[in-house]
Amino acid sequence: MRGTVSCVGYLAHSFDLINVHDLDLIAQARQHCSRLVVGVYSDEFVLASTGRQPVIPLVERLALVSHVRGVDEAIVHGTDAAPSGPDVVIFVERAREPGDEARDPQPVVRLEAPRESESAVLRHALQPLGEAVA
Repeated sequence: MRGTVSCVGYLAHSFDLINVHDLDLIAQARQHCSRLVVGVYSDEFVLASTGRQPVIPLVERLALVSHVRGVDEAIVHGTDAAPSGPDVVIFVERAREPGDEARDPQPVVRLEAPRESESAVLRHALQPLGEAVA
């Protein structure tokens, strides 16, 4: 289906300790659009939403994501560079609150990544190292 749908897709995620689950989300989103822009959450956003600092700094997560097959552009989520307009499709991983779709001017597509990751196990193993891994 890639290339047959003329729209821009936008997928935002932390992409900390990028893993097969993240790659599946990107691949699935790319199947629905002709151009995919990926928003990478800032370190502050990750800390505020999860209560923990990301292991990989933002600048490195942006570089990693920008090299993933299917990603046309990687940006910091929440910047003016985020695509908008009638030909933009927003991809989300989790169900939104009821009514969110009505407030969103762009269509929203919920993604289900088929594979889970063991990154949580890796994060737990790195925890004793503390600041040395951050």
